[in-house]
Amino acid sequence: MTAPFLHNGSIPTLEALLNSTKRPTYWERDFENPIYDFENVGWRYKTHLKPGGKTVYNTDLPGYGNYGHFFGDKLNDVERKAVIEYLKTL
Repeated sequence: MTAPFLHNGSIPTLEALLNSTKRPTYWERDFENPIYDFENVGWRYKTHLKPGGKTVYNTDLPGYGNYGHFFGDKLNDVERKAVIEYLKTL
């Protein structure tokens, strides 16, 4: 339950890790008052339409990508939710 996920911290929640269509390209979390999202397992975050600022994670930069790891895309919504609920118990 220690978000963000992947080796480079490019994915803010397990929900986004297991569903690549939900991965934000530009996102940021509140470092002053961080809120943990227990439903999706990760940091509550805000998406942006473009990069900018020191706190916005930019997955377009070399080494910061959130692509690959599509194993969860084969799951349907019920299966994905079951995996997330199981991981919460560990």
